[in-house]
Amino acid sequence: MNITRRNAFGVLAAIPVAAMPVSASRAAPMTARERYAHHLAELKKAAEEIEPRIAYWHDLDFLGDESETGCGVIISAHMRNGRYEGDGVYETEYGASYPVRLLSERKDGQRMFAYRHQRGEDVIPEDRLEAFIKRKVS
Repeated sequence: MNITRRNAFGVLAAIPVAAMPVSASRAAPMTARERYAHHLAELKKAAEEIEPRIAYWHDLDFLGDESETGCGVIISAHMRNGRYEGDGVYETEYGASYPVRLLSERKDGQRMFAYRHQRGEDVIPEDRLEAFIKRKVS
C-alpha cells in the first residue's frame, strides 16, 4: 500500500491523544502546596505591578498546622514609607523615634540595620526598614 503525505497526516490525526507521548512542558500535576506557592508568587507579582511602593511581604502559613492560631493564612504587604539617609534617629509611622545604624553584614544581598527600642535592639533587612521608618529626625 502506498501512503501519500496527505494520507499520513490523516493517520496521525486519528491517533488518540492518550497514546501520544507527554511533552517535557507538561510535567506531572502540581501538588496542592506547589499550586499554593505558585499562586502566592503570582499574587505578589501582580500586587507589586499595581503598587510599586511595596517594600516587603509578611506571609504566614498555618495550613495543616494543629496550632490554635485561628488563622489559616496571613498575607500582608508593607509599603515603603522612608529611605535610609545615614545613621541617626528616624521617626516611624506610629510617631515613635528609634536610633538606626547600618551594619557591615549583608543577608541575601540586602544591607542589614540595627535599631534600638525600649525592649532592646533588633536587626532587620533594608526592605523592612524602609517600611518601618518615615523620615530622619536627627
